[in-house]
Amino acid sequence: MEHKLDEFIRHALDAQPISGTSLIISLYGDALSHRGGEIWLGSLSALLEALGFGDRFVRTSVFRLQKEGWLDVEKMGRRSYYRLTEQGMRQFRHAESKIYLSEQPAWDGKWDLLLLENAEKAERARLKKELGWLGFGQIANNLMAAPTHAQTDVAALLGELNAGEQVIYFRADYPYNRSEQTLRQMVAYCWSLSEVAAYYHEFIVSFRPLMMLLREADGSVLTPKRCFQIKLLLIHFFRRVVLKDPLLPDALLPAQWEGQIARNLCINLYQQVDRAATEYVSELAETTIGALPAPGAGYYRRFGGLARTHTTF
Repeated sequence: MEHKLDEFIRHALDAQPISGTSLIISLYGDALSHRGGEIWLGSLSALLEALGFGDRFVRTSVFRLQKEGWLDVEKMGRRSYYRLTEQGMRQFRHAESKIYLSEQPAWDGKWDLLLLENAEKAERARLKKELGWLGFGQIANNLMAAPTHAQTDVAALLGELNAGEQVIYFRADYPYNRSEQTLRQMVAYCWSLSEVAAYYHEFIVSFRPLMMLLREADGSVLTPKRCFQIKLLLIHFFRRVVLKDPLLPDALLPAQWEGQIARNLCINLYQQVDRAATEYVSELAETTIGALPAPGAGYYRRFGGLARTHTTF
């Protein structure tokens, strides 16, 4: 019998187009990256089938992800197993550092400044795009900036971007508080905060009704299958928004920042379905060595700490 949760899931699927490659990236990042990063193609199809995505959809998507360098394939007889590449795992770790925070990052008031003046035009365009994804804003024609974060190693980042010799890196203080209002206005403009807030607002409107549905649901309704579907869609839509967010510190954000409201909502929902969803993945997923490994310690540090599941398969 269909439940209101099934109606919510169907509505979420129909609300906006879902890219197969993007959805599978969400699944790998959320459910598999801390469990070896590998899965049999048949298991992947089984996980997504109940959401209405057929075998052809899955095969086409993983083939594209393989061509783009996210996945490697290993064939054993007639079976194909897809695992994250080193490049894919590195991208997931960058994304994970933004997606699964419990609050805005701490800030010591310092800024990282990157001068791109010496890079060729095409290279500057590439770097601006890459650095923008990593939270830097363009505050002048060839000057990118970001509030200093303890978890960001800028020198290592420039090495990964093959830009260590082209980009000049400064660290700056901001000791003059008389212009704080002007600074906030500049930050709002350079980081397009109104646009980011609109994306967060849409997420809140879409997923807030789920909180009441979960409160009203009993154990017989919150099946592992439903919990998996909810969790995958939740993190898929949240990931699409949060990766557009530069994750600025509270001191630079508007009051009642919708990003933190959306994050708190996501955390509350995620914690309610995580255990059963993890069990469902364990039941269905196969790898080249058999059962999927248990989640690593890093998995349980998400969102400030998750309850561990003790069920083994």
